Amino acid sequence: MIKNTIKNGMNLTKINNMKMERKEVYKKIDDERTYQDLKWGDRMEINGVKDADKPLSEWINYIEFHLSKAKAAIYHLNAQEAKAELRKVTAIGVRALEIHGCPDRIISNDLKE
Repeated sequence: MIKNTIKNGMNLTKINNMKMERKEVYKKIDDERTYQDLKWGDRMEINGVKDADKPLSEWINYIEFHLSKAKAAIYHLNAQEAKAELRKVTAIGVRALEIHGCPDRIISNDLKE
């Protein structure tokens, strides 16, 4: 029965909400970035320092803070909260790279084959 289900194109892990396609994950991260911009839009300034002027180290501190919240959620067996914090961490990383730039990833030909 399981083999027939898979053969007919049904993705059991997706039905159980355990796996997502990369495009879906990117969309959720993009939605988080939109949320962050809407929430912090006019307030993207703390102690007189605008987001665009914050050093990379400050962004890494934000990431570490929210990563620690994800770890605490996992400790308390709250996977949904942990995933929400991980989404936030990823979007904060995107914001940092929007401001500070992102180096290219060079993929060697031997990995492409």
